[in-house]
Amino acid sequence: MGLLLDPLIITGILAAFFAGLSWMSAMTKLELSFAYPFMSLSFVLVFIFSALLFHETVTAPKVIGMLLIIAGVIVTGRG
Repeated sequence: MGLLLDPLIITGILAAFFAGLSWMSAMTKLELSFAYPFMSLSFVLVFIFSALLFHETVTAPKVIGMLLIIAGVIVTGRG
């Protein structure tokens, strides 16, 4: 029961709730084939925040992978 009252747990639950609301809102306004590729940008955000907040190592293969993801989102967003 103590974990349910932990501020970090409550924040995570609220973030997931608002992410779900945002996704439902996007689905009412955009086509799935356009909106879904943008979900892969979460990998880019995790990469950036893990480097900034947790000082994880940034290597060339990781940067190349991130750039490929961004390029893929741009290509599918325009298509």
